[in-house]
Amino acid sequence: MSAPNAQSSLPPEHYLGLFTIESWREFKAHGGRVMGFTEKKKLMAGRLKPGDKILCYVSKVSTFVGVMEVTGPAYWDTAKIWSDGIFPVRLPVKIVEELPLSHAIPIRTLAEKLSFMKPGTGWTIHVRSSPRRWTPADARTVVEAVAAKVRTIASGQTGQPHEAVEERHGALRKALPRSVRVGRVMEKTRGIMESGQTELLGSYENALSFNKVTGYSVNVPIGATCRPTAVCMKTCYFAVGAPSWSNSLRHQWKVMATMQANPAAFAERVAMEYDRLGLTFIRWNGGGDLFKENVEAINHLGKIRPDIPIWVVTRLPDWAAQIEQAPNVFIHFSLDKHSLGRRADFLKQKPRSQNHFFSYQCDRDEVPDAEGLEGIAVLFFDSYKPTGDVRKYRREVVCPLNGKDDITDVCRRCRRCFDGSAVSFS
Repeated sequence: MSAPNAQSSLPPEHYLGLFTIESWREFKAHGGRVMGFTEKKKLMAGRLKPGDKILCYVSKVSTFVGVMEVTGPAYWDTAKIWSDGIFPVRLPVKIVEELPLSHAIPIRTLAEKLSFMKPGTGWTIHVRSSPRRWTPADARTVVEAVAAKVRTIASGQTGQPHEAVEERHGALRKALPRSVRVGRVMEKTRGIMESGQTELLGSYENALSFNKVTGYSVNVPIGATCRPTAVCMKTCYFAVGAPSWSNSLRHQWKVMATMQANPAAFAERVAMEYDRLGLTFIRWNGGGDLFKENVEAINHLGKIRPDIPIWVVTRLPDWAAQIEQAPNVFIHFSLDKHSLGRRADFLKQKPRSQNHFFSYQCDRDEVPDAEGLEGIAVLFFDSYKPTGDVRKYRREVVCPLNGKDDITDVCRRCRRCFDGSAVSFS
């Protein structure tokens, strides 16, 4: 399979090399010296010569993670390296420039410089197969972007501080009655768990989920992570609608399992999706609550990506206290009339982060006393429908979701829970 000797005098060319998140990690774990292709790519791979460059692209998350150089001719080998196939056409390579997955470059950020990403064009064909030869100009755009990002990371400037971003825009709990919404979801969740249908997230599955109110979030099963109060059991928004459907519950289990398998790798995966989607914040625990690996993933992401505002919602004092201090990580501790003691439990633990605040969730038809909301930064009424005259509460405390006819995108526009305002108010 060796390339003709005449190729040795030709100038180096650039090719796209496709990976999944898993295959990139397996490639690295095997030493980062062998790239593999299917038998159908034998002829194409044979055209690559020593000195040619490979642009390392991670599919689905649509990012570039590095640049490699071919160090020898292609050859045939069936030794197992990757979990999703043999890829017997092997090519010896070496990594020239590499980015952490958490700082990979989304292709969308290069759209204005890449010739094939003009509006209305089917640009994805250029990143569907490998090895695929790229034009020198397009390849240079990627090579220069990767090199620049490597230099930025080396200088310690891994992201703009949070203020600059703002300026720029365990086991299932005991059975609960089916008469309450959380009980019904727990029963369905238990059925999924016992059926053995849970597994890790695949290469082409997203870690983040979307809803129209809070945007993109990390969701885990409430049935395996929450300690619901009486108010939770009746009013939990996550126990009705799409989040409670079987497909959603299976996805939540996959997210949890993937997080437990490798918290740091999960955090990097979230960072890549954040960049690919062009987000400006992430809600953590849109559904579900904290556990050991969940906290580890939050702490890791807070360190490696200080430019990502992370809004962590929790009701668990023990685990909330283990979240580390970081200017971009905001702990939103949710209380109601049955869980006020958890506030004292949380503070008694001497939380590692002072970047926290407390909210209050009203029960159905509850009208809390304004005097009793001391230290509460955010007030929610059941189903966001105010009971009584809200003017008796301080304006800053009443969440703008309350009383809204259309709650779409309210959190992204308000940002109070993850821009420091709620923390300062508390």
